[in-house]
Amino acid sequence: MGVLIYLIGASGVGKDSLLDAAREARCDWLVAHRYITRASGKGENSIALTEAEFEARHERQLFCLTWQAHGLCYGVGTEVETWCREGATVLLNGSRRALPRARERFGESLVPVVVTAPSDVLRQRLERRGREGSEEIAHRLARHAEVEAELERDFPGLPRIDNGGSLEASLSSLAAIVERLESIHLHDGEECRRHGPGE
Repeated sequence: MGVLIYLIGASGVGKDSLLDAAREARCDWLVAHRYITRASGKGENSIALTEAEFEARHERQLFCLTWQAHGLCYGVGTEVETWCREGATVLLNGSRRALPRARERFGESLVPVVVTAPSDVLRQRLERRGREGSEEIAHRLARHAEVEAELERDFPGLPRIDNGGSLEASLSSLAAIVERLESIHLHDGEECRRHGPGE
């Protein structure tokens, strides 16, 4: 089995930018796209669907994970499960609200990783991407503080990546997490082969 690196964090901390950098630097990692009921934003790896299209795919069980946020529907295709079964390292911009369901679906293959950034950096990024007005940015900054506290309270042991600096530094942190996981999986596989099943 492969692993699903499930990135969570407040809107604007740079999860999509980190995934873009990962896609360019590591062709051996598979970056999953999401299906969303709005047009894809700048630098975002997603496929836009109407609400009717989304519901049609949902009825045909073509999503392995869905959630709603900001009045929109988000879905992750079942192809991600296929990639994991084939032993791939898969990266996904996930949702903390959907994390319990993701854990149920992917089990030990799921590795949640918290991506964070300082509030001043977050404000600059939100202003630069141009999706929100000043009032919405203020709301998102307040929400960011709430999310950070929530993640620290509810998921204190998760790996964290500070994405407030260069993408190169963040990518190095991500690579260290992946390499540690791959080393653990390799060791476990060797133990299974050494002792055989049922021992």
